[in-house]
Amino acid sequence: SAGTTTDSTWAGPLVQYQNMASEFIEYLYPQTIIGRIPGLVRVPFKIKVPRQTGAATVGWVGEGKPAPLTSLAFDSVTLDQLKLAGIIPITLELARLADPSAEMLVRESLANAIVKLMDNDFIDPDKAASANVSPASLTYGVTPITPTGTDYDHLKADLKSCLQAFFDANIPLGGTVMLMREAQALAMSLMETDIGNRRFPNLTMAGGEAFGLPVVTSENIPHTEGSPQEGDPIIFISATDVMLADDGEVTIDASTEASLQMNTAPDDPVTASTVMVSMFQQGMVAIRAERMVNWVKRRSAAVQFIKAAKYA
Repeated sequence: SAGTTTDSTWAGPLVQYQNMASEFIEYLYPQTIIGRIPGLVRVPFKIKVPRQTGAATVGWVGEGKPAPLTSLAFDSVTLDQLKLAGIIPITLELARLADPSAEMLVRESLANAIVKLMDNDFIDPDKAASANVSPASLTYGVTPITPTGTDYDHLKADLKSCLQAFFDANIPLGGTVMLMREAQALAMSLMETDIGNRRFPNLTMAGGEAFGLPVVTSENIPHTEGSPQEGDPIIFISATDVMLADDGEVTIDASTEASLQMNTAPDDPVTASTVMVSMFQQGMVAIRAERMVNWVKRRSAAVQFIKAAKYA
């Protein structure tokens, strides 16, 4: 007989996964760096935004002398519809008998994978753009500041050097957010003055505030290993100069009819030697999560960072 949404042994179990979509984004979003940065500029997909890359110049002109000509330079940034996706196959027995545990297992696994990849690609200095696939990270191509030391005075000096790029580009610091790993936030929160007062009373491992700027912490910020470059980056983002296109939901699909290559890096394109597994024949259901998201800096100086910091 045809599968129905009320049949508990045929197609009914598949419908349960559709219900995840409405709650999935609410569960996922607060875990990501993107979800915790206030002030990001929300824009739709498929837009092209012009931006100025060169400023006009003027000069002093004597009486009767010709005034110099000047010009501007522009380019444009686009936000195409890019996506993150992943598939988890489970057996039908697990889907039917383990409910609601199976749903929680799938949700946790997909959420963790999406959070890790989004956070990494959002701020990893080595993440370049892949045409029509993924955006470059906000720190890609940015020249970092090398720490001058590890104590509070060095932190202040390095902070000033890092933020100088914002001043030079006339970017106000009002919408700037600091990103760092929990260990670095903890080390800074323990800094004290000569009389034992905390230098950052509003900072904890979970974030807070430092130097008047909001702090967001995440363990997905890449750690640099190996002496002498071992340490954690501290990233400064002018949120109002970062455009984010996000459809605000994760699409959840389930199928028992699909055939999958059971591989974390499937063949593209499929070849004659590609081994496919039938979900129907193996008694399995494939659950796919897909999220449309993209980001771009409106101005190249909108993100700066200190590399391999070990302030304590």
